[in-house]
Amino acid sequence: MGTLSAGCGKMPTIAANMYNNGNPISITAANKQRRYILSVPANYDNNKPYRLVIAWHQLDGNDKQMYQQNYYWLKDIADAASSTIFVAPNGEKNGTPCTGTGNGESGCGWPDSSGSNVALGDAVVEQVEQNFCIDKNKIFANGWSYGGSMSYRTACSRPLGGTGTWGVRAVAIYNGAAQLSAGNCTPSKAVAFYASHGTNDNVLQYSGGVSMAQTYAKLNGCTWKEPTSATGNHVCTNFMGCTTGYPVEFCSFVGPHTPDPPQEGGKRWQPAEVWKFFSQF
Repeated sequence: MGTLSAGCGKMPTIAANMYNNGNPISITAANKQRRYILSVPANYDNNKPYRLVIAWHQLDGNDKQMYQQNYYWLKDIADAASSTIFVAPNGEKNGTPCTGTGNGESGCGWPDSSGSNVALGDAVVEQVEQNFCIDKNKIFANGWSYGGSMSYRTACSRPLGGTGTWGVRAVAIYNGAAQLSAGNCTPSKAVAFYASHGTNDNVLQYSGGVSMAQTYAKLNGCTWKEPTSATGNHVCTNFMGCTTGYPVEFCSFVGPHTPDPPQEGGKRWQPAEVWKFFSQF
């Protein structure tokens, strides 16, 4: 059993009409009025510890889009087990909180505004932990593009067992790049790490995705080798020799800059790969 959050055994003080409907919840972080969207299993039991998955949206995206996409389609799988709570924080534009009400918002992303987006993650996780029963050893983050970079920043700034009040056990990064949101953070503590990248990405280089995986392979004690590059169906490389509990996986696919790679056999393959990776813990 993991470390249980303060919300275990308690009734949530967040009203039931504030979640599971795509409506943003207002929250203060770094002295700014921010927001996030929350989804909780329909048969939520406050005596049962749940995973928490954070979905960081891409540039020009927002929390509403993450909700409509079922948090990078992971909720499609998680709902069967009723084991996971999902949150989608909302980004910034020019250092100002995004406020758009549609599906996505032009210019909305995760600039390193003096760590205000890490602070947003802190505030969201704290509020969810206070209200719901979370296994604090099973918090995860995922994201595409700018959101992938924010997931990388989360792994760097809030690793499980780090100096923060919470930490991520694993992250999943889709066609990301380290430099967009990393700020002055240099990864220094192991975090289980999944990344995927399209070989035809002309927005963020494939080599940058490989480089992020290499950084965590080194931190996690893995034996590094250049991951296999896909030429047909996707190919996932699991690195050998990693510290127990800290795997690194890199999935290559033939495709562009996308969180939703070309389907195989009429099905999305990536959510299943990520769910399998997160479910190890």
